Amino acid sequence: MTYTHITMDELVFIEAYFQHGTTVAQIAKRLGRARQTIHNVITHFKAGHTAIDY
Repeated sequence: MTYTHITMDELVFIEAYFQHGTTVAQIAKRLGRARQTIHNVITHFKAGHTAIDY
């Protein structure tokens, strides 16, 4: 299994989807990422950070 870092584009998409109320599962499916990965990023956003801070 190969692992890839989340790209800046993906972070921006996740942030936009999150702000529009899209669920973690829907975001994960759209981006082809694990739900846990999306959840971790959203937790970062909820702490007051942005995609640029990640």
